[in-house]
Amino acid sequence: MDDESTDVEKKVSEEELVENYQKHFDKNMAMRLLVKLRKATRDKPKVIAGTTGAIVTTLGSLLSALENPATPSHMKAVIIGAIGYILLPLDLIPDFTPVVGYADDLASAAGVVAAVGAYSEFSLEKLDAYIDQMES
Repeated sequence: MDDESTDVEKKVSEEELVENYQKHFDKNMAMRLLVKLRKATRDKPKVIAGTTGAIVTTLGSLLSALENPATPSHMKAVIIGAIGYILLPLDLIPDFTPVVGYADDLASAAGVVAAVGAYSEFSLEKLDAYIDQMES
């Protein structure tokens, strides 16, 4: 019985942690950045899109996993942190630095994407359809 109550307390505290992070998290800002970066790279070859194209896949995967109700609460907190790092323009290498601006963001988020990949249903095709629908 004691282990069961500890598990319930742990789950409640994880959910409170996620709620606390979400108070300071703007999903719309993340989605706007995702759309902006995809528009800038979708008609370009992968070699030219480079890191910016990779950050589209990374950010899209993180947002998709965040929206999935099956994603565990503790992972959602980590996802929010990774998305926040991508959104924050001033970090290890500022995002407005040409070519490598998103490289540190990508490196930081790669481990999170690997951990939550099973919860993500992101695809570039779905994102492109969403962008096309927005533009029509």
